[in-house]
Amino acid sequence: MNVFSAMVAIAAIMGVVAIARAWVEGRKHSAPDNERLDRIETEFRERIETLEKIVTDQRDQLRRKIDEL
Repeated sequence: MNVFSAMVAIAAIMGVVAIARAWVEGRKHSAPDNERLDRIETEFRERIETLEKIVTDQRDQLRRKIDEL
């Protein structure tokens, strides 16, 4: 292997290492985003449950009024 081939091989290895480091750092920073999304999902689920209760309660009240007539 001549000097040029060795330099190309070293540059390629350094490039792969840089890409791997960037990928690992990107994975570390995405963890808080996942936590934030989980928190938002929980809030949305709670809101949906509240809306379901409101809709269900209104239907029951309407049925009672119809039955009373």
